[in-house]
Amino acid sequence: MRPQPVSAVPASRGESGSAYIVVLLVLVILAVFGIALSLITQTESQIGSNERTLNRVFYASDAGIERAVARALVAADHSPQDSFFSDSGTTMVGGQLELGTRVEVSAFHPIQVTACNLCEINNVGTYADKAYYKVNHAVTSRATRFATLNAGGTRTPLAQKTVSAMVEVQPFRASVSALASANDPAELAKIKF
Repeated sequence: MRPQPVSAVPASRGESGSAYIVVLLVLVILAVFGIALSLITQTESQIGSNERTLNRVFYASDAGIERAVARALVAADHSPQDSFFSDSGTTMVGGQLELGTRVEVSAFHPIQVTACNLCEINNVGTYADKAYYKVNHAVTSRATRFATLNAGGTRTPLAQKTVSAMVEVQPFRASVSALASANDPAELAKIKF
């Protein structure tokens, strides 16, 4: 007697290939989930980069205000300032990429000068001539983050922030040079509130 070949167990009609379809469906769902997760991660990374750029521009603008205050108090310089700060070592393939920040600060303009009656410096000694005042100043600083993408030097703005401040200083010796910006309408137009 010859051995009979062993045949596979016959599949019932409705079950033929169903495991293959289930596995394929699970793989499609996992692929869609992976693509969605990748897109979310990329979006979050871009949001973080934009937030970092905006913070950098805000702090650069705030530093412009602080610089104007320091220059007015230490050197009695109330003139407008324009500064460029370039990042170094940033390159791209096929050309030079330069990132930097430009900070424009308006004149440190006195907007109100009043008597400083409570300032002890006006009441005693050699300062009894009442030469010191309470002075309110206005100043505006605008910072622009830029990228230079080509050799032509065309700057593309990435972000911009304007910060305005009113600074009260007392006792302060009012100077005529501080009022020079009042005669320049272009400088007065830079101060925004």
